Amino acid sequence: MKRLGWLMVLLLAAGCGPGVGTLSVTTWGEAYIEDGIPVDSAQVTGFVDGWTVKYERFLVVLGEFSLAKKTGEQGPKQQAAGIVNLVKPGPVELFSWKDVPAAKWDRVSYGIGPAKSSATGIGAIDASDVERMKTGGLAVYVEGSATKNGTSKRFAWGFANDTLYDECTNMDYGDGVTIPTGGQEVVQLTIHGDHFFYDDLESPEAKLRFQALADADADADGAITLDELAAVQLTSLPLGQYGTGSAGSVKSLKDFIGALVRTIGHYRGEGECVSKAR
Repeated sequence: MKRLGWLMVLLLAAGCGPGVGTLSVTTWGEAYIEDGIPVDSAQVTGFVDGWTVKYERFLVVLGEFSLAKKTGEQGPKQQAAGIVNLVKPGPVELFSWKDVPAAKWDRVSYGIGPAKSSATGIGAIDASDVERMKTGGLAVYVEGSATKNGTSKRFAWGFANDTLYDECTNMDYGDGVTIPTGGQEVVQLTIHGDHFFYDDLESPEAKLRFQALADADADADGAITLDELAAVQLTSLPLGQYGTGSAGSVKSLKDFIGALVRTIGHYRGEGECVSKAR
């Protein structure tokens, strides 16, 4: 009877459902944000017009990470937003979940949106930068300089874009993430700093350019402002550059950069998500 009783306990335990695992969610800005964007060459993709860019700040507000299944089943969610400075060496852990149901969660999403008062700084970030994002209601803030042949231009641009990155996938890992029973999985929300300088919103052949942005410095004070970018209409630029595709509302360089902001969020390196403006 004892042996039968233990057998029943084991069978019941086995029938209780899947096990659990641990999920760690990190973010990283890669070398282009940490070290800078070089001139294009045979060895590395960079600016085709001879410029280089060095970031001094690259602040992003990340939150609303969620797991779900395409069948409609909802999994764990992490609503709290964290503010990171991706110029600091990474990756940076945003949070870690224990006891996540071991399963294939094939619909992963996260958000980059305006900082609220509850947002907190994560990793190596100055308190003044956290306050900058909260006070300005910013989602993304970039500051740095561009250089070419001894000429230098500075920029400091803040954006309040609210973007959901949904249905994230990676060609090496597939859709979403699989949590192993008793194991740990690490998911990286990768931010691409070169996207700010693409010359096309849709083409996979888009190139990195800075010359039009440098020329937008109308008062020649060495600082390119968003107001100066707003004054440059795309129709005034060389034919074949700054393609907008189906984005008919994008008229100026400011509009163009604002649209590119929504493309910076990626998944586990080069993985893609469906970006949705909110």
